[in-house]
Formats: sequence, C-alpha cells, structure tokens
Amino acid sequence: MQTKTLAKRLALGVMAALVSVSLLAGCGGGKDKGAGAQNDPPKIEIPAREPVSTAPTMTFKFGETEAKVYELTGVDLSKVIRTNKLVTLGDELFFHTDGHYSEDKLQHINKVTIKKETIADLVDLGPSGDIAELATNGKIVIWQTNRKATEGKDKIAIYDGKAATVGGKWSGSPMGDAESGDFMVYWGHELRHSKLEDGNWKELGKVFADDKTAFPDFKDTNISLKTVCVSKGDIFMRYFVEKEGGNIPYLIAFNKDGKELCRYEGIADLPRGWAVTENYVVHTGSKGAIRVFDRKTGKVLGDATIDMRPFALWTKTGNDVIVYDDRSHKIYRIDL
Repeated sequence: MQTKTLAKRLALGVMAALVSVSLLAGCGGGKDKGAGAQNDPPKIEIPAREPVSTAPTMTFKFGETEAKVYELTGVDLSKVIRTNKLVTLGDELFFHTDGHYSEDKLQHINKVTIKKETIADLVDLGPSGDIAELATNGKIVIWQTNRKATEGKDKIAIYDGKAATVGGKWSGSPMGDAESGDFMVYWGHELRHSKLEDGNWKELGKVFADDKTAFPDFKDTNISLKTVCVSKGDIFMRYFVEKEGGNIPYLIAFNKDGKELCRYEGIADLPRGWAVTENYVVHTGSKGAIRVFDRKTGKVLGDATIDMRPFALWTKTGNDVIVYDDRSHKIYRIDL
C-alpha cells in the first residue's frame, strides 16, 4: 500500500515538473502550440508595405525570411539620446535625452519626424524623469515629469500631438493600448486597467491583483515583471529567471483577463530590448544578437547577428521595428 502511494506521489511530482517546464517557454492551449511543437516553419502572412528605394544598410536572415535594416539619417543624435524606451506616434519618434544636451541640465523628452529613411525636426518637449517610463495609446504620449521641474513631485506629462502639458500624479509603469485608447498600469505586483481622464488616472479594473497568483510558477520566486507593450489587445511584460550560470530573459503574453497566452525565451548573453510586431516577437542582445519568434506559436524562427548594439526597440507599424544603437548613437528601422 505504501509502495503504491509513493509511486503515485512520484508520478504526480513528475507531471507537476513537466507543467512547470512547459510554462517557461512557448504557448499553451492547442495541439500545435509551443516553442518546439512544429517541425516546419509556420506560414505567416506578412502585411504589405510601401516599396523602399533606399539600399539597406545591412540584411540578415531568420529562417527563410530576409530582414532589411535601414539607417535613418538627417539628424545627428550623437550625445543626445539617453533612453531604454522608444515610442512612436504616427510618424513621430519620442525618446529621452541626456541632461548634457539641455540648458537646464535635466533629462528631457525630444521627438523627431520619420519620413521613410529620413529623420528631421528635432523638437524638445520638456523635462522628463525615469528613462524607463514612456508610453503611448496611439493618441497621446505620456512620460514621468522631472521632479526638479514639478516642485519635487512626480507628475504625468501628456503630449497630444501639439504641445506637452502636466497632469496629475504619476503612478506605476504604464503601457498604452492603441485599440481602446486605455492604459495598463503596473503598480507593485498588480496590473491595473486604467485610462487618463482630465489628466488623472481613473482605474477601470484590474487585469490581476497579484502576479504571483496570476502566474502560479512565479510563487516563491523573486521574479519581477517589467512593462513592454500592449499589442492588438494582448499584454506583454518581461522578466528574468535565475538559472545556473546567470539570468535568462523571458517575455510573457496574456490577455486582459490575465489569461496567459505565450512565453518567449530570449537571448541570455547581455540581453537588451524586446519588440512585438504584427507577426513576430523580437529580442536583442548587446553584442548584436537578434532572435525572432513567431508571435502566435512562440517558435524561434531564427537567430542572427547584426552590426550594431540594439539597445532599445519599438514597433512603428506592421513588422517594421525602430531600433536605437547606443554604440553609434544612430536610429535604424528593421523591416522584418
């Protein structure tokens, strides 16, 4: 009797371990889901884009697909950008700038206009705070103010396409949802579905009240989630898992009900930014490493190395990703 009970416990333990491992990478919920579930590359319909007359600066392949990289020229951004977050609103690209660049010696938000492979019109929008905080819901761009410019308080700076104004109290770390115009604000261990109303946060509900409860395998760990983006209604956040030899970066996707959709295991060697496009998930490393996943299945489509240090990424539209190279201080567009 004891032998049978012990065997049953061991079997249950093995099953639990397998479930835990399956949660670390890939997508669940279907016969063809999961990072290693398909032997053949998934068929992906690529959105059409306008023809490009400029020759690419470089190219790389992931699977059978060739990606083209274009340097965006027209404004010298040397010693200007200081950011690990980019966002675009229409044809405008927003980023934090170094305090050495401004007269008041404070960090600021600047923007440039992108027209095909050209950037122009460098415009200063005012002081900014934490370089990790910059978000757009497709209608406005928001960032945390610099305390020295707002009487020692963290406020919400709001750019509406014409001018930047200061709203109410800043809280948490927001991601904008272009479909609804709302924001997902991560605060502590909870994710709040919120919107800006008269320059102040109004909570509409919670996606989850505790990430340790929402994702059971996070329990009893020191995993800390960081915001990435909301894309087509799906929410993406990044984190690290401690393993022997270092920390492994992951991206987790879930819906507005907090239901997990997929996980992606990133580049372990000096990991940098994540981007989510129409069809792909992209991760980069400081040595020029780039990994492309099928967004839907979580399958790794390919790894490559490019001649840049891709520090920060943002999807402009479709499968076009804007990249800041903090080694050359240049902006590139990758057409995947």
